Amino acid sequence: MKRIAGILTIAAGTTQAAGLADLAADALAADPAYRSAEAAWRAGIEKMPQGRAGLLPQLGVQQSVYRNGVRIPGMSVPGYSTVGFTVTLNQPIFKLDAWEAYQQGRLYATDADFALAAARQELLLQVAQAYVDVLGAGDDATLAAGHKDAVAAQLVLARRRFATGDATIVDVNEAQAAVDAAVADQVAADNQRHVKVAALEKKVGHPVARIDTFRDDARLPPIEPAQLAPWLEAARLSSHDVRRKEIAVQIARRERAKVRAGHFPTVSLVGNLNNGNAAFINGQANFYTGGNRGTAGAIGIQIALPLTDGLMTRSRTREALALEEKAGHDLADARDNAALVARDAFLGVTSGRTRVDALGTAVKSAAVALKSNQTGYRVGVRVNADVLEAGDKLYRAQRDLARARYETLMHGLRLKASVGALDTAELAAVDASLLQRAAVDQNGGR
Repeated sequence: MKRIAGILTIAAGTTQAAGLADLAADALAADPAYRSAEAAWRAGIEKMPQGRAGLLPQLGVQQSVYRNGVRIPGMSVPGYSTVGFTVTLNQPIFKLDAWEAYQQGRLYATDADFALAAARQELLLQVAQAYVDVLGAGDDATLAAGHKDAVAAQLVLARRRFATGDATIVDVNEAQAAVDAAVADQVAADNQRHVKVAALEKKVGHPVARIDTFRDDARLPPIEPAQLAPWLEAARLSSHDVRRKEIAVQIARRERAKVRAGHFPTVSLVGNLNNGNAAFINGQANFYTGGNRGTAGAIGIQIALPLTDGLMTRSRTREALALEEKAGHDLADARDNAALVARDAFLGVTSGRTRVDALGTAVKSAAVALKSNQTGYRVGVRVNADVLEAGDKLYRAQRDLARARYETLMHGLRLKASVGALDTAELAAVDASLLQRAAVDQNGGR
């Protein structure tokens, strides 16, 4: 069967056919949703330096300039200025809540990595689906056109036989009805093809002139491992959603520890340095310097011990425990869902391969049956309805075969995604093993 599954000179420009991996790379650069995910990732990884900041020295400088006046009844007191600056230092030595906040920041940054990886994988799946949708729509349009031509030829034959008295007007009417239905199918298929092309172009961010098609002899690669159990286990451990839920559990644990740190003392190295005129130093250091400008400083250890906060810390601890429990339940649910997705994809691949083989045999059988019915009609042992029915069966078998191949391919990609293993290399492997570097135009010319 000559397959014309590609798309098709939609716009003027290059005639270079685009493969699945090529279009995926374009989508990664153009898709607004993925660009949004990248921006969210850049924001998310900033949580780590923000958390680390609570462990680093805090250094500040304050400059002050005041003009002071004093009014004393019966006395004349001149105004004076207070001018100086203060440098302060605070270095945490033991601050448990700051340490837990730092660990949370690291976890948030890791979560941002997995969120971006999940968005990337989702986009690759969307591009692959849009790609095979275009191929499938192209197949439908091509098969519909071929079916229309076949029933049109049968209509010509029925009219010729009717003119010679070898057929009835019923044969002509049946053939005409089949032609009308085939024309309607072709129009619908052509419209659907253009819709699918537009969807692919939206995803990749530019017009698509041509794409590679499946080779006629392409065989869907087997999945490795071939058993279901390893895939289920991998999905429970490596699914991006599972990994993010695991991180959420760790963040919840760190939050509980951070809240409990409210019961612990904090120890800090503190210091200050004051420099200014006499009025400034006298006020800051409680030391009389006369009329001279001076510098005063202090350094030491500061210990803060919480005594009571109205039971706020206890309440927040109970809250953190409940949220930690919730995160654990969410993780269990994510693992079950990941296993379910992997199971569905695995069974879709295994049953799909069997279905593709069966439909391939069905297409061959339907082609033989059509040829036999056409021969029988010419010699008078078959009626026109038999030929039309056989042609319709062949058309539907061919269409079902094409769809089954694409569905099985997508199940395979979803299986990879269920364990967090779908990347551009997998799409390049699809290009190498299934596609041919020869696209076709709208008229079927290579």
